[in-house]
Amino acid sequence: MGNPSQSASTLLLGTGVGCFLIAAFGFVQDRIPLDSVSPGMAFPLLGLALVAVSRSIRSGMGPFTASFPSEDDEMLVERVRRDLETTRQEESVGSAWAELEASVLESELGEE
Repeated sequence: MGNPSQSASTLLLGTGVGCFLIAAFGFVQDRIPLDSVSPGMAFPLLGLALVAVSRSIRSGMGPFTASFPSEDDEMLVERVRRDLETTRQEESVGSAWAELEASVLESELGEE
């Protein structure tokens, strides 16, 4: 299983290079004019943005670093184990509150 940050970085880099390729074909075939602003100019800009985001994810900095962590299999297993333990603790606290509420209601009904 691959590293999530490496996989996302590779995917974004490939998409960015694809946008550059689309723009290059558009320039060569004169479908994207260079003398005026056209919607086709979005492709090289999008390609540049995707390559920049790809590099930021690979370096471990940027806005998407939390979404695509740079962790190996052992770190992933440990993180999932911690998350499961936290969930179990929250469930036990929730059930304890439910039991306490049920006992309080029983005592109130017993007094009436």
